[in-house]
Amino acid sequence: MGHKFDPRNVDRLLDPSRLEIFDPRKVLKEFGLREGMAVLDIGTGPGFFLPYLSEMVGEKGKVYGIDIQEEMVKMAKDLVSREGLSNVQVLRSEENTVPLPDQVADFIFMAFTFHELEDPRSFCEELKRLAKPFAYLAVIDWKKEERDKGPPPEEVLSEWEVGLILDDSGIRVGRVVEIGQYCFGVYAVFAQEQENPLAEVPFRIPPGFT
Repeated sequence: MGHKFDPRNVDRLLDPSRLEIFDPRKVLKEFGLREGMAVLDIGTGPGFFLPYLSEMVGEKGKVYGIDIQEEMVKMAKDLVSREGLSNVQVLRSEENTVPLPDQVADFIFMAFTFHELEDPRSFCEELKRLAKPFAYLAVIDWKKEERDKGPPPEEVLSEWEVGLILDDSGIRVGRVVEIGQYCFGVYAVFAQEQENPLAEVPFRIPPGFT
């Protein structure tokens, strides 16, 4: 894996036809995003999903758009300024290091990014650092099959592979769902160890799936 998106093709990431792949508001709601949350948009690119995230968390929430490519960060910052997204901050990260403090996120969103990671297990450790106890993780990625959109199948991971990596990293997979024709979603929870192992986990599956 680790095939990074070519910034020369950035127009594809801003094309409104991307909404044909999945409805951001519907999917994010189903995965548990709600008002007041602090959200990380990992691999934000030029910021396509930032307006939706900003709207859904509202004035009491916070959105961090994260990307490793300077070109993408600049475009995302331009979008934030242009759209007046006052609750959004865009940051440039390193491959496995995000410039934010520990336990900052209630919800981590990764859309079409997981297959680009150079070392997914190392990155999962960084996500665990960033996540509050029992924060949500929503991973959306391309199906590992022939498609007329997205990268070739050999460049992506299957649902099973993503789930195994998360499980091996100590991130509890709650559910895997099909999201339309082209992609799947993996819902997980950062269920951190507690002194009382029988203590109730507050969120087992996202509210939209009950």
